[in-house]
Amino acid sequence: MHALMLVPYDLVWIVVEAGGVTNETASIIAKSGLRTIHVGFSQRMPNSWEARHKLESRMRLHALRIVRKEKLDGVVVFADDSNMHSMELFDEAQNVNWIGAVSVGILLHSDESSYMVQSEEEGASMPVQGPACNATDKLVGWHTFNSLQYTGRSAVYIDDRAPVLPRKLEWSGFVLNSRLVWKDVDGKPEWVKDLDKFDGVDEEIETPLSLLKSTSVVEPLGNCGRQVLLWWLRVEARTDSKFPSRWIIDPPLDITIPSKRSPWPDAPPELPSNEKVLTNTQEQTNKPSTRTKSPRSRRSRSKKKHDTKVIGVQVSTYSEQN
Repeated sequence: MHALMLVPYDLVWIVVEAGGVTNETASIIAKSGLRTIHVGFSQRMPNSWEARHKLESRMRLHALRIVRKEKLDGVVVFADDSNMHSMELFDEAQNVNWIGAVSVGILLHSDESSYMVQSEEEGASMPVQGPACNATDKLVGWHTFNSLQYTGRSAVYIDDRAPVLPRKLEWSGFVLNSRLVWKDVDGKPEWVKDLDKFDGVDEEIETPLSLLKSTSVVEPLGNCGRQVLLWWLRVEARTDSKFPSRWIIDPPLDITIPSKRSPWPDAPPELPSNEKVLTNTQEQTNKPSTRTKSPRSRRSRSKKKHDTKVIGVQVSTYSEQN
């Protein structure tokens, strides 16, 4: 929500809520100040990740049908709470003609430190999804997430303490011209499928590429996919989580008011001037004493002891005089 509030373009936020519209969600998105279309989806979110991914694809198709019905004109960006967007993504999306793809950085999260250690030992770089281009900046393929190294140790259910894996290609890595899903629009390309053909078979839709008859028409954005414009990180609360209850913290948390003035002084106090002189005097007294000889008389020689006081510190020196 906060990223959408920073977008410097006219924006319509379509929110599809699983299980139906709730007042709690409506109150949150109302605080954004954005123009929103908040609709419900009859099916509730399942507990398994595989079933949840399929349901999320159906919910996104439901949002595209709203774009077609309302004839919303603009660029469609797929966003959810798993994404962290760069503002450059929305600037780059303005360059798309029909459908474009950007690179997505994949951040895996796990409570098990052994997974992180093994990844460091293998020397694996940060995985990235997105278009792959040749030397002439032509689309030649796709960078996809390799899930083979996580076989048998990835999360299956929401509360599993294991890495949550992304799909082979995430929806958030695509942007498209809204007229691509309109009905009976002039200039609409022939290589796009009609949304009506997916009624009842939404489970087969994994990415926006399923809407195309040929993937060669996709426009690689972000310096032909070389620039990562958003990041993916999936973190979910446990299914039995009870905090916060109904979005209310009761009793409220204690508030600690910061002190107006620090108890520590801004600068250490200066030493008295006499202590400074004392230090210098001590350094001088540590030097070996010198003897000054005066002309001696053959008849008599006497020694006199002189006391020299310097700011309360008594030192003794000896000299020979006639």
